[in-house]
Amino acid sequence: MNDYPLVLGLAALPALSNFIGGLLAEVLPVSQRTLGLALHVVIGVLLAVLSLELMPRAIAVQPVWVPILAFIAGGGFFILTHQGIEWLQHRRDRDRTQGNSQAWIIFLSLSIHLFSGGLMIGSSATIARNLSLLLALARVVAHLPQGFAAIAEFRQHKLPRRIRLRLSLSFFLPILVGASLGYWLLRGQSELWKLGVLAFTTGTLMTSVVEEIIPEAHENQDTPLSNLLFVVSFALFAWFSTYIK
Repeated sequence: MNDYPLVLGLAALPALSNFIGGLLAEVLPVSQRTLGLALHVVIGVLLAVLSLELMPRAIAVQPVWVPILAFIAGGGFFILTHQGIEWLQHRRDRDRTQGNSQAWIIFLSLSIHLFSGGLMIGSSATIARNLSLLLALARVVAHLPQGFAAIAEFRQHKLPRRIRLRLSLSFFLPILVGASLGYWLLRGQSELWKLGVLAFTTGTLMTSVVEEIIPEAHENQDTPLSNLLFVVSFALFAWFSTYIK
């Protein structure tokens, strides 16, 4: 059965969440404390998916060194990409004439995140429908505050509203392209290939959580409530995942 329409529908959900977050940034002032609370929820959900769903599935294949190496490669890919973005930021700092370059760097970074998420959703659909659904829902939670932060940054750099809205809509493209590639390239392939790609995308997401989202969450007024939200969101998503297996 061709699950491609389902894959596109699931991939569109995080993109829609990202767009809604951007719309909220257009009309609502949100404090650093609120953003910190939201990011702790994101961390709890993503770590639940990574530790309870993705890694156990990824290493359930022989030889196990293939997904392990793929995981390392995914982390390495994220590190190289992150280094490239930092290089662009340093270049922007040296050239003060490019006032909007920081906004475009943020656009590039979020586009890469969305593409990786789409690749994960598309490839997981070739393994199990419930896994792709879980990943899509996790990304929905994650991309709401990310979309908000991106558009808020665009506003800070004085991009016109019509440009901000077009950029926000354009975020649908990378996740849909990633989902399409993940699905069509792995459809009909062996479990080793499927789980290897899943391990690769897991490595990129794990590194992203540790190196980007967690530090950002702790910069935004870390409180006992935010720590509690992290624990509760992890537990609730773990509980929820048991009902759709």
